Amino acid sequence: MAPRRSQVAELLRQRVLSALHLGLLRHGDRLPSVRELTRELGVAPRVILAAYGELAEDGIVEMRPRSGIYVSRTAGHGIGVDAQLGWLTEVLAGAMKRGIPPLDLPARLTRSLATLQLRAAAIECNDDQLVSMSAELRRDYGIDATPIELEVVTSGGPLPLSLRSADLLVTTSPHAATVGALAARLGIPHIAITMCTDLFAEVGRLLAHGPVYFVVADPRFEQKLRANLGTGPHRSNLRTLVCGRDDLGAILPTAPMYLTKLARQALAGSPLVARSIPEARVFSDESARELLDFVLRVNLATLASRDAA
Repeated sequence: MAPRRSQVAELLRQRVLSALHLGLLRHGDRLPSVRELTRELGVAPRVILAAYGELAEDGIVEMRPRSGIYVSRTAGHGIGVDAQLGWLTEVLAGAMKRGIPPLDLPARLTRSLATLQLRAAAIECNDDQLVSMSAELRRDYGIDATPIELEVVTSGGPLPLSLRSADLLVTTSPHAATVGALAARLGIPHIAITMCTDLFAEVGRLLAHGPVYFVVADPRFEQKLRANLGTGPHRSNLRTLVCGRDDLGAILPTAPMYLTKLARQALAGSPLVARSIPEARVFSDESARELLDFVLRVNLATLASRDAA
């Protein structure tokens, strides 16, 4: 069964944004033509054109008549004006159907998201993921996140107050069982997130064509990456380098390269940082929904109890 337009659009979106993060594309670069993608994906040209049109509405690509399709100047930095107009109209119209005037919606959203100052313990086994997780919890969800080494949880010693008093424990899938057991013992909710799913999917595809570099700050994350990505037939193409330990000059100039947030901080001012756009969201869409559900649920419950008092 041939893929639908939405599936093709999502595939192209993933490729463009991942290529920007990996330094393979820059804003203004030309993208494969409709004819090229028709041959590669085996779908009708009209499907490719419609998919590109969807990405143009989202501000990811620019379609220039008689010239081609190019990476937009705003790709990776938020959606375009047309896309904002479309989804904002839907959001406001949906609110009106539920008796909420559009001008009242911002205040309602603020109360639903920020009535409580929530605290989370971000639990992981390496500094790269601890920094990325904590930063994203603060930036996107308004959660005051404290990074906690997994060893602190498993050592059998006393638990820090920041963990025992947290409203939520957040970890990644490999440590879900350990953190879930701790959460049950403490009576604290927990969420096991997935990270960089689109990026890792694209890296898996690119490994078949040549070396792909990951630059990290913590050797423990290097080991984790190798365990997760370095198991396929092209595992020899996965090149993991640690800041301060390995020779970063060995990175091929045209090869895909990803820097973690912590590695970017360690390499501030290096030409390597300029090769790709800054790290964006690393939580998967599914994990983002789970976190938003938690934030909304506890805030709305608090508001309901206050109204009932």
